[in-house]
Amino acid sequence: QRMNSVLVPGKKLCSIHRAANSALSQHIQATHDAVDAHRSQKDIINITVECQESDVITDSGSEKYKALFHGLLYRPTTRELSVEGPERDTKAEAIKDSDVMGKAYELEGELGLKRVAQRLERKVWSKQEIVGAVDSSFESLLLDPLAKTGTKQEKLIPPGEGWTRFNDEMLWNARSEVYFVQIGSQMGKYLMKDTRSKQFQEVNSPHSPLDISVSVRVGGANLVRRGTKLERTVLLAELPKIARLAMKFPLSFLDSPASAFALFQGLRSAEAADWCAKNFHTRLLPALASKIHNWETRELQDVLERVIKELDSELLKGPIALSGCSAIIALLLGDRLVVSGVGQVRAVLLFADGSVRQLLAGTHDFLAAGERERVEEACGIIRNGLVHRTLDGMDAAERILRARSCFEVLDLEAGGPVDEKQVRSAYRRLALRVHPDKRSEAVDVEAYTKAFAQLDAAKDAAEAILAIDGEACRELYKVLRADVHTREGAAELLGVDKAATTDTEQVAEEAEKAARWQIKRLEKLETAAAKEHGLAKAMCNEAVETLRRPCSAEALPRQEALLRVGLPTSRAIGVRDLRLPSKIVEMSPESASWHVPTTGQGCRLALLAGATAAIPSQRLATLAQGLPKQPKAAALRWCGEAEAVAASVGAVCVCFEPKKRQSEPASASGLPTKRHRSAGATSTVQQAGSVFLRHLLFRHQQLRTPDPAARREGTARNLGEAEAAALSALQSLLAAPTVFGKLCREKSDCQTANQPGNMTGHLGWVGRGEQETSFEEAAFALEPNEFSDLVSTTRGVHIIQR
Repeated sequence: QRMNSVLVPGKKLCSIHRAANSALSQHIQATHDAVDAHRSQKDIINITVECQESDVITDSGSEKYKALFHGLLYRPTTRELSVEGPERDTKAEAIKDSDVMGKAYELEGELGLKRVAQRLERKVWSKQEIVGAVDSSFESLLLDPLAKTGTKQEKLIPPGEGWTRFNDEMLWNARSEVYFVQIGSQMGKYLMKDTRSKQFQEVNSPHSPLDISVSVRVGGANLVRRGTKLERTVLLAELPKIARLAMKFPLSFLDSPASAFALFQGLRSAEAADWCAKNFHTRLLPALASKIHNWETRELQDVLERVIKELDSELLKGPIALSGCSAIIALLLGDRLVVSGVGQVRAVLLFADGSVRQLLAGTHDFLAAGERERVEEACGIIRNGLVHRTLDGMDAAERILRARSCFEVLDLEAGGPVDEKQVRSAYRRLALRVHPDKRSEAVDVEAYTKAFAQLDAAKDAAEAILAIDGEACRELYKVLRADVHTREGAAELLGVDKAATTDTEQVAEEAEKAARWQIKRLEKLETAAAKEHGLAKAMCNEAVETLRRPCSAEALPRQEALLRVGLPTSRAIGVRDLRLPSKIVEMSPESASWHVPTTGQGCRLALLAGATAAIPSQRLATLAQGLPKQPKAAALRWCGEAEAVAASVGAVCVCFEPKKRQSEPASASGLPTKRHRSAGATSTVQQAGSVFLRHLLFRHQQLRTPDPAARREGTARNLGEAEAAALSALQSLLAAPTVFGKLCREKSDCQTANQPGNMTGHLGWVGRGEQETSFEEAAFALEPNEFSDLVSTTRGVHIIQR
């Protein structure tokens, strides 16, 4: 029979036949009973804490703990679930993790458990949290904030720039390695990873930058009397701007003004000074970006000293390691001034009342008692105001006193001592020349007495070494007599190719193997001749570094010629041959700090190196008088005062002045004030923001850009002569401003000097973007009727008046 069934919404299935209906009811009841039986089974949950051994041993030991969640789940289908918590140093932290994981599963099930396990990876438990219970203080860990509210939680934005996305909850400042939590229980906190435990630790908020009311003007000058320019200046007036443009990262947490200035004076050549000047900002700016919290003054001093050390370290590895320089660096952050330097350098503060204060004087004088003893103990040779490593023309006594080994004292024949007879023969020959009783009264008896005693000691040492092992003695002689600072001498000692090359990887590997073998052959003398053995080992290593340095065949003769040039200072960057293996010259930066006044009449800072560092402080103040806002002109006057024997000199002048309040638009009487020479709202013809200018131009023959606006090419042969002429004119204008027209017609090389009457030298209204950057910055910084400093452009040297 046919079964007819109907489906009524909201009703059970049924049939018109009783038997069929009864069968259907029994089937539905059986299905419901099976489902209820399955639902009655409870999930089996097991949460434990596991201990395991770690390869990393910390203060808390080598054991690590972590929470383990394992469950047999029956809903919606039967399956297993396993979730691990993060590794912890203590069992208490892992137990706290297990409590939170269990609570998360109880409240939100599998999804909540997995989300909390991820958050625990970044969770750092405090002692109070470990002791306390799992309560509402961990709500952001246990519950999904979006599930509770049904809306998206708004993320916090940290101050400053340089933040990048680390994960959904945190931002990261890569330079300082600081993390910012945007959402969750630690919302608004700043974290850093502990270097040992790798766990997050809370740190203070970033520094809120202060804008100190101090204006800065800076100028550097150089004067070349003979040869080439040896000095390099670096003037970074706005560090955040330089960091963004040159290094592609921000400096958002520094007080302003944030400026840095450096003066490098080349020794032997300008190469080291030039390299340091070009790479100075690449060391300083990342160091300042490495901390977004407040800098302590001592920390800033350490930063500058570290910058100098890093420049020196890189320089010693490169092809110009034999060149050197003195260096002085100044860093201004807000009202804090920090100065660091090495070599013949000075930093002097000059105040408006004529008083002076020496802020820093670098140790450099090898004629001073303590420094001379150190240099001579390192076998340095002082002659005619210079320090040398080797020097021809020394008498016997001086040569013996500066000898580095017993073999050098005895001046043995090539190949080294064959037997004791040869040693004694050399001794007798020299004894006749340095015995104090055999010399005339004109000689330094004390020096000859010391030389004779050293000769005696050298004979005994050579005989003792020879008695131990004759072959090893001759190998030691070969090493100690090698010139390891030349490529040929280093290659001959180690038996490798001496050809100059810029690809030194292969020859360096061969040299390293040869040096290890050479040192091994001297093992027998390590105890009996400890001093000579240590020196020989250092010389073998230095020979390897000489061969490792890249150098072209064309540059090699010029570089090795520097070995014969003495140094006027006992402290310097570079000059590797005078620092290794014997520390004749040291590289030890010194630093000082000072707070710039934000009230009063301001002051100036003189950064000096080389010959300018020898100028008395009071004389510096006298030379700078009358140039209160012209730092380049003041620095140029200091250069002109330096000793005439100095071939090239340099200086930097920094002017600090409290910022003035903006003047009121009207006078106290209510009448309009005198109109300045600046186009503003009252001007209907000129563009707003322009200034009315006149100038003097001094061209020189080193200019390469044609100037259609020049009336003549100028008589100055170089930039130095043009600056000297401009300085003389500026001093005349500051003394008597009314002579501008006369001076302009006589001295200026610009066509504007041909304009009639009071229009002489006038450029008219000048707006931003119409002139070169240096000209524009100087012009818009002027007060009405004020004369600028010396300003250099592609046209020449300018003096501008607003």
